[in-house]
Amino acid sequence: MPKLNELQQAVYNLLPKGAERPRPASEFKTLLDIDKRALSVVVNDLIVKYHIPIGSSRNDPTGYYLIETLEELQNAVRPLSRQANAELKRVDTLLQIDLTDFWAKEEADA
Repeated sequence: MPKLNELQQAVYNLLPKGAERPRPASEFKTLLDIDKRALSVVVNDLIVKYHIPIGSSRNDPTGYYLIETLEELQNAVRPLSRQANAELKRVDTLLQIDLTDFWAKEEADA
């Protein structure tokens, strides 16, 4: 296990093994006095920097957990892939908008 800072280690220590009983963000707030945004940053760092397999469940029960099986990995990655694809579609659409044309039409309709 790599050397984690105090907050990272505290979050890691609270992660249950397996997706059966994920720990909700509200429990991290209560136990560590950390808001959802800060928790998200810590979880992202644990995954990206330290290659710790952390999944999250967006359906009841919601929360974070340590991924133990291939099925849990696939279930954790699926919504992330959908979200990433939706964001990329939004980026592509915005980049295709002709701003001059858009504002000219807005002024004509006013």
